[in-house]
Amino acid sequence: MPRQIDQDRCIQCGACLDVCPNDGISEQDGEIRIDSRLCTECFGFAEKSQCVEVCPVEAIGECEEVVLSEDDLVGISADLHPERFPRG
Repeated sequence: MPRQIDQDRCIQCGACLDVCPNDGISEQDGEIRIDSRLCTECFGFAEKSQCVEVCPVEAIGECEEVVLSEDDLVGISADLHPERFPRG
């Protein structure tokens, strides 16, 4: 499942902004948000979601509204990084 930020817990530290391999985390209207269309849970880049690993207040969890299979994550990763995940 893609990740999401609990805005009530987030302290806006920005630690997560630079760790997303898909540039899926940004600041919008004073809040840090994860674009669920770009979140692949760091598939192919790290064993665990890097945003979760660096968040000092554990404000990042699963986005339960969007359910993706491993095949979905592979496809999104291939679309975002064709040089790293060539389709064959």
